[in-house]
Amino acid sequence: MQRVEMENKDYVIGIDIGSSNVVMSVGEKLPNGELEIVGVEVVAIGEGAVKDGSIRNFIVLGEAIAKAKSATEEYLGRRINSAYVGLSGKETYCVRYEDHVFVKDKDGCISVEDTKALRERIDKVSAGNYDEIVARLPLRYRIDERQYVKNPIGTFGQKLSATYLLVLTSKQQIELLKRAMHRAEMSLSGVCITPTVLPEVILDKVEMDEGVAIVDIGAELTDIVVVREGQMCHFMSLPIGASTIDADLREFVCAPKDKVELLKKKCVSVLAEEVSCELTASVQMAGRAKKQILQRNIAEIIEERLKDFTTIISKRLKDAKLSTKIPCGIVLTGGSAYLADIDRLFARELGMEVRLADHIHGINEESKERITLLSNTAVIGILHYGAQHAACQTTESPSVGVKPKSTPKESVGEENTLDLSGSAKDAIEPTPKPIEVVEKPIEQPTEKPQPEEPKAEEKVENMEKEESKPLENKEQYIKPEIKKETRSKGRLSNWLKSINSAVNNILDGNKEI
Repeated sequence: MQRVEMENKDYVIGIDIGSSNVVMSVGEKLPNGELEIVGVEVVAIGEGAVKDGSIRNFIVLGEAIAKAKSATEEYLGRRINSAYVGLSGKETYCVRYEDHVFVKDKDGCISVEDTKALRERIDKVSAGNYDEIVARLPLRYRIDERQYVKNPIGTFGQKLSATYLLVLTSKQQIELLKRAMHRAEMSLSGVCITPTVLPEVILDKVEMDEGVAIVDIGAELTDIVVVREGQMCHFMSLPIGASTIDADLREFVCAPKDKVELLKKKCVSVLAEEVSCELTASVQMAGRAKKQILQRNIAEIIEERLKDFTTIISKRLKDAKLSTKIPCGIVLTGGSAYLADIDRLFARELGMEVRLADHIHGINEESKERITLLSNTAVIGILHYGAQHAACQTTESPSVGVKPKSTPKESVGEENTLDLSGSAKDAIEPTPKPIEVVEKPIEQPTEKPQPEEPKAEEKVENMEKEESKPLENKEQYIKPEIKKETRSKGRLSNWLKSINSAVNNILDGNKEI
């Protein structure tokens, strides 16, 4: 069926690439500026395709993106041609960069032209052959090496300096992402680093101004984002995640991954001292009887591993000299932030305020009721990032979401239809048509007519005709070697005759030879 393309709508598509899942979400920008989440699709990634947030196998990743795209197109009724994608992992990082310009005004009044000139210098900064700068975020300005200001326009000075936060990732990751999107028949509308888009969707204005840290706990990765004075000032990715908790539980329970995930959800609290010793959780595995496990034992395993998380997070914040700059504490989010009382455990171990990211900014109320907030904050942040730039390329097509009708050329007759009620052989092989048998007399096989040989008289006449031809014509059929051999045989016979006659004369007494 030929696709009929129509005008695009203002849809924004975001893809969050995690270590275990690909999350694709579709949002529509409303007139009031909010986003309406049309739908969210989660597809598992093959093992080893993404490790610690870094892409390792673009073919497997492309297949997962294609599945999410196909499922999204079914309920959207449109063909998706591009999307915004968020990356994270150990190959994403940030650095601070400072540059300056001299003020053009003779009196030293700093204007918009000066800030633009400074921005142009920052935009020309390159990261070398291996990395690519994804974002350039201004942190603060400085005038004549004296004071830092947030907005320098309207102030006086001779030299304007600025500190920017450069967000980078490896060029190899960008190339692998492009190849994965190409396999899913999509293009990149834009690339963002996932931790950098979280503050706008989960933080309040007071928290952003005073200082707060976002901790996003994923499957194999934990991202930390520090926000202060209304903007992000640092982020880092730690190679720890919920997969370590799963490994501990699997070793203790001897159960597959899906059963371990159920045990985590059934855990009434990650604080072991608050779990009763009488509570149990049952695990049913194929071919075995139900296994009863104490909830307190599960809580102890999870609690000890989460304590390791808090120790690492606290050390990294102190190393970056940021632990004293987050008076509003920590906001927990991510797919593993649903564990019961995890916020209380973090608050006890870190000694600061901790809350869950249970409120999302920028989406309407209907969308909040439709999706799980904690596990989808990253993809919603990617949607907000895309809404600030441009809508994605989508085309309306009747072939999407509608089963095409078969044309007369493609229609299959009754003899080729599958009968699922019969045997496999009957269902696969077509029913043969009856063959009409017509009796005919048996005929003896006849040989093909051979060309008639000429009679003996005709052969003689032909030979005479050939001999009657001139010698010149006859010699052309005789090879030179044969003619020489005939002449040599004649001379030999004459020589033998002469010798024979001489011998006879001697025997007869004739001395004259």
